[in-house]
Amino acid sequence: MRVISFSVGCVWNRGVRGSPTSMGRRTLAVAAVILVAGAVPAAGGSADLEPPLATSSNVHYLAHIPGTAAGMNFKDHYAYVSGWGGIMVLDIAKADSPQVVANLPLPHFENEDVDLCGNTLLVVNDREAKDLGSIMYVINIANRTSPAVSAILPLGLTGSGRGSGHIANFVKPDCSQAWVDGGDHVEVIDLTVPSAPKSLGKFESAASLSDAFKVSHDTELDSTGTVWNVGGGGAAGYKLTANPLAPKLLGTTGTAGRNPSPYNDFILHNSQRRGKTLLVTEEDYIDQNEVPPGGCRGQGKFETWSLANLGKGAITPLGTWETELNGMFTSGSVDSKAPVTVNCSSHWFDAKDGVAAVGWYEQGVRFLDYRTPTDVAQVGYYIPANGSTWAAYWSPTDPKGEIVYTADAYRGVDVLRIDGGGLIGKKVKAPVPSTWFGSPTQDSLAFQPHPTFGFVCTILKPDVDTP
Repeated sequence: MRVISFSVGCVWNRGVRGSPTSMGRRTLAVAAVILVAGAVPAAGGSADLEPPLATSSNVHYLAHIPGTAAGMNFKDHYAYVSGWGGIMVLDIAKADSPQVVANLPLPHFENEDVDLCGNTLLVVNDREAKDLGSIMYVINIANRTSPAVSAILPLGLTGSGRGSGHIANFVKPDCSQAWVDGGDHVEVIDLTVPSAPKSLGKFESAASLSDAFKVSHDTELDSTGTVWNVGGGGAAGYKLTANPLAPKLLGTTGTAGRNPSPYNDFILHNSQRRGKTLLVTEEDYIDQNEVPPGGCRGQGKFETWSLANLGKGAITPLGTWETELNGMFTSGSVDSKAPVTVNCSSHWFDAKDGVAAVGWYEQGVRFLDYRTPTDVAQVGYYIPANGSTWAAYWSPTDPKGEIVYTADAYRGVDVLRIDGGGLIGKKVKAPVPSTWFGSPTQDSLAFQPHPTFGFVCTILKPDVDTP
């Protein structure tokens, strides 16, 4: 199937063109397509791949499944991978050698956090503009290797504001309710009957309240029943109530987490709770005010926040970690604002046993030990050539807890192993080759930085003649 639209990063104003009605007709036709097992080659060796740009000695490349991948989720010994061509199903019974067993062609963009609960998987097609174009696909995975579209729900259709539709996540353990993010309000969906989903309306989340960028981005339900919502306004913890549009607010990151702040220059991207610590990635993949657009003026961070006072309203910062590229120009005090590449921000992560595997776009996978939340340490890394690592996930079928799968927009899926699950790793630093910065133009050789303002205020070298 042809990919109708492709983009990188969280660009929420593009997608499949056309009205919800025409998209629905196309989807119904696609749903009738017979699933073709093995349509994508199975995992293989690295003979046809370029060597990685950099890798720590404790991280090992095992296998690769070509294609395009944005997100991943797991059920039994299967992985459901969302990409711009639809959903790919992998059999991960053998954790180090996943096998493609099915594909569900599906026209959508971009659903980078595919969610599932019970026998239901959710895929959302992003809004085209304002509050138009977004639809939710409800997919039945009762037959694990034959996913099938069971319902299609148009979202929004008001034509105004910033509509939801970027990501959908279940917020009840019984799989009966989901929140849809990506808009200035969170949309609540009733999935009591998965084949007949219905919108219950929208509410304004504290995690979206930012004058700079009012948007919610992701929702996660933790083991205590707390629902975590993150976005331009920071992070907010909620408890559901009898009124689905009025959850009880337990606490927020307040002004510290609200864009603009040292902890949030774009959005708080996603979160996972681990005990009294909330783990968060900040996405800052492109400066929205940059003219012309295309450089990376900030690369985001991995952050830890204290939940010791949750319920009293205060969620306070503990620590941050940023890549070598982020801190090399500013001693790590702030984002480097280095115009090295467009896709260099932190993105989706998965945390297990004190180590987070973090997708960092073109900076690959970073393994971070967060057991001391105030002093996060990198204990491994893998930076593939020609890659854009959107996410990393610990394999649920690896008894040793060492296998990680990546979702890469350019490459597909890589299978990696980190010795001891990163728990025995020492603190390491990834290289930043000078070749990543390119060579100066001939004209630039005539200039030198100002002693105070650097290259912001360039001056001619003393030995250069002026006309």
